[in-house]
Amino acid sequence: MTRSEKKFTGKKALMWVIGFFAVVFTVNGVMLYMALHTWGGLETDDAYRKGLFYNREITAAEDQAKSGWKISLDHQPISLSGDTLAVNIIRPDGDRAPEKVTAFISRAVTNIYDRTITLDQLGTNQYGAPLTLPQPGQWDVDIRVSRPNGALYQLKEKIFIAAPPETENRK
Repeated sequence: MTRSEKKFTGKKALMWVIGFFAVVFTVNGVMLYMALHTWGGLETDDAYRKGLFYNREITAAEDQAKSGWKISLDHQPISLSGDTLAVNIIRPDGDRAPEKVTAFISRAVTNIYDRTITLDQLGTNQYGAPLTLPQPGQWDVDIRVSRPNGALYQLKEKIFIAAPPETENRK
């Protein structure tokens, strides 16, 4: 038996080139679609202006450290719903209670789920609110404490919510 030889013709070369570029354009199209439909928008509004005032933020952090006010997470949620975010705020004796305590909840990779919740006073130094999150994973929590004289203190923390365990359907 003889093996028939197939010649590599110009037509075959053209089909290989067209096939190669068809694959490249298809992959690029899928990546473009994913990029446009999974990004919620800007990470930081007015990044340039915030950069100009960065030294003010450093000074405010130093003032907060000297003030005697201490803010810490008292209870961080561990489930997507039915849990509470609570903070403990220690202030110097004779200083007035915070005027407003809020928590800005966000994700590092998107701004779709960003929101601000108000924390109510739960105890002497404890403030909290129920927290329901749409997805498991790492969340950034920015606690902001406003004082009656206008000063603002804050605490930036990260919390991690594990995915709920999958239940098996057994018959």
